[in-house]
Amino acid sequence: MLAAMRRNSRHAIIYVLFGILIAAFVISFGPGSRGFGYSGPSSAYAAKVAGSSVSEQDFHFAYVALGGTQYPPQVARERRLKEFVMDKLIERELFAAEAERLGYNVSAKEVEDMIADGRMMVMGVPRRVDSYVYKDGKFDYDRFKMVSQNQLGVSVKHLIEIEQRELMADKVREALRVSAKVSPDEVKQEFESKGLQVNLEYGRFPERRYEEEIGEATPAEIDAYVKGHAAELKKQYEERSFLYKNLEKQARLRHIVVDAAKDIPQDQTEAARTKATNALAKIKGGTPFADLARTVSTDERTKGRGGELGWRKKGFTGFGDAVDGKVFGAKKGDLIGPERTERGFEIIEVEGFREGDVPLAEAEREMATEEVRKQKAKDKAKAEAQALIDRVKKGEKLEALLPKEETNPNETPEERQIKAFMKKPSEPVHLQETGLFSRRGEMVQDIGISKELAKRAFELKTGEVAGPFDVGSGWVVVRAKEHREPDLADFEKRKAEIVRQSERGKWAELVDNWSKQKCVEVRDDGRIKVNPEVLEYESGNKTAVKYEPCSQKSPF
Repeated sequence: MLAAMRRNSRHAIIYVLFGILIAAFVISFGPGSRGFGYSGPSSAYAAKVAGSSVSEQDFHFAYVALGGTQYPPQVARERRLKEFVMDKLIERELFAAEAERLGYNVSAKEVEDMIADGRMMVMGVPRRVDSYVYKDGKFDYDRFKMVSQNQLGVSVKHLIEIEQRELMADKVREALRVSAKVSPDEVKQEFESKGLQVNLEYGRFPERRYEEEIGEATPAEIDAYVKGHAAELKKQYEERSFLYKNLEKQARLRHIVVDAAKDIPQDQTEAARTKATNALAKIKGGTPFADLARTVSTDERTKGRGGELGWRKKGFTGFGDAVDGKVFGAKKGDLIGPERTERGFEIIEVEGFREGDVPLAEAEREMATEEVRKQKAKDKAKAEAQALIDRVKKGEKLEALLPKEETNPNETPEERQIKAFMKKPSEPVHLQETGLFSRRGEMVQDIGISKELAKRAFELKTGEVAGPFDVGSGWVVVRAKEHREPDLADFEKRKAEIVRQSERGKWAELVDNWSKQKCVEVRDDGRIKVNPEVLEYESGNKTAVKYEPCSQKSPF
């Protein structure tokens, strides 16, 4: 099939494969990974779309190619990267099906020629890369086959088939291009809208910052929530049935961590061991485990809730195989440790076990507990943000109340957001800056999605402070630092180029509208079925986020 590629030095594709290979290594050998070795064609499906099937291999290949494995699992989950990949693969199948209906065809040779020229299509996006010489500048087919099978998880034949579907879908996208025409007046109006820009300074008050302060939800609070949200909780229980039905054995756990990196001096290691041993003695002496966790544990993400880890199945506790064996060999109420783990010395309390089906009465209290804690944290975050605004209104300077965050000018917005997410909850709120940006619907640069803030941002006078605005999982206070008006002289100078850019934008909008409309039509007709297991993230409590096809916004 790839005879031409075997004969010719087309080393650009090697760069593509090695770029994906790096990401594949992360998912293959990182903590909690399933592995990515090739084991032949998989019978498991990721999605079934209007008569066609997307395999698990297709899904994982697309997720790696997107770069999803480069993000920490918590960030990938927050951005819903897997759900986004699923939407794009469903979109691809709908476009490819339309291409078949219209009589289009893509041969294997077309794909071979494209790959040999160093080009690939990944979820509708053409990728071209610089060449990477490998083995005397000649393409090595055996190496190509090995990388495809052992690292990417697909055979060469399957890779060709994936690209055939991609090119079939692209033919319909290209057919829509002829409708993407715009008038000069439309272009000028768009230019003026984009040229109106604002730069905001802001302080973010994330909910998770207050988890330690709010502690655990009380039985009375949980009872009240269950009583007031019975129908909603029952609906969530049914929608999340895969979290509560036919479960493998799970353990409900708490832990206390005493930091001790592997490479610290011996005296520091022994000091950490002694601290953990003393904590265990206090627990055995009658001190509640949760109280010790709040005062002794160094794990800031769990200490505020008494070291609670929730329900974990074997292999997903984060303790390692040896400690996992002890956990699942223990009895309810047992204490384990101090155990040496990657984090340091850990004491573990086994609160109970469950498997099979979880009854509604138990599941609704579990869901209610999370909702109560989330709301309490949200209320505290809002109160602190409002207190800041009140102090500014009384004459205090915003920059005196919030230390200015030092920024790296070479960081991308995505890197800044990842760094912000990975901050410890105890770190102070900093004054940050968006940089100049124009209207983009409800999206506010660097801050997130907020309909109210997206509107107010362009109404604020320079120096005016406003908020708090509800953005994602927290609250934001902003100050308008700078405004910029559109440069109409520049528009006249670059009119032809701007028209072309506008037509590309309209084309993208037409493609998006067609795919969303078709997806909703097929979904509502019951012809989309998704395997929820491929959308799970290996991170902390594996709480499901409801996935609805055709609804994911780009996470980038």
